[in-house]
Amino acid sequence: MPVFEHLEELRWRLIKALAAVAAGWALAFAFHQPILDWLIRPAGSTHFVFTAPAEMFVATLKVSFFAGLYVALPVVIYQLVAFVNPGLMPDERRWIVPITFGAFLLFTLGAAFSYFALLPAGLKFLIGFAPADIAPMLSVGTYLSFAAALLFAAGFVFQLPLVLLALALVGLITSGTLTRLRRVAWVLALALGAILTPSGDIFSQLMLAGALVVLYELSHLLIRAIGQ
Repeated sequence: MPVFEHLEELRWRLIKALAAVAAGWALAFAFHQPILDWLIRPAGSTHFVFTAPAEMFVATLKVSFFAGLYVALPVVIYQLVAFVNPGLMPDERRWIVPITFGAFLLFTLGAAFSYFALLPAGLKFLIGFAPADIAPMLSVGTYLSFAAALLFAAGFVFQLPLVLLALALVGLITSGTLTRLRRVAWVLALALGAILTPSGDIFSQLMLAGALVVLYELSHLLIRAIGQ
């Protein structure tokens, strides 16, 4: 295809992806209260406040956007993968649907890991710094941004197996490469665990680093199993 035809196709792919995100955003905003309740639940009995008239509304818009982006994620991923479809070989095109489904599943697993493990541990560590005679009152906008960012960060980190599999399918890495780089990968996992964990506590960092190591080793086994 000529360059301008590629650009035209990219434009339509982006329009479809953005339309899906907009639809997901509207749907999530219509059901924002259950989503807010779900995000606030890990904070337990913590009392929330808002310090500006528009803070609650803006926070609701942000959370609805992230929730809508999650709902639209299969469409966004498919449009991205479908854009490179003309440049793939016939045996490579059969991976489009599995990659789309796999990316969404891995993102969901990462967000769930963050919600049930990282978020409660991080909140417990941060709020635990307060003396017994000082009750925490968190800004609802700050907390919701913190929670949504942590869930999405973990969701994207959990794409590691898919990235490594794609690199293996195009011949850039092999199972032998992952074997040689194992020690480096483990050190990088610890570094990423420290960087991507906003709470700063060692337990959350080790949990995220451990998850990355497990994902790396599972990717290694998968790449070896497909003969790469």
